[in-house]
Amino acid sequence: MTNPWTDRAAPSLDDFEQIAAAAFSALPSEFRELAGNVPCAVVDFPDEETLREMELESEFDILGLFRGVGLPQGGATPFTGQMPNMVWL
Repeated sequence: MTNPWTDRAAPSLDDFEQIAAAAFSALPSEFRELAGNVPCAVVDFPDEETLREMELESEFDILGLFRGVGLPQGGATPFTGQMPNMVWL
């Protein structure tokens, strides 16, 4: 019996970005509205700073990350010098 996965390739970063956009579009509108305009970046692996900060043993230890201030923690206005919220996949 042939393994059905032997002729498959991993999705490219462009493919993964399209998959993520489609998944986000399929979410309920209430959730999408709460996410606002938070950008989502698709990258191969986390950067060195993230590996260090999160004390990861391998770049494969993380699949997604939100960096920023969540709605419950934020105030009416952003803190001065605060980097914008971002999602990394």
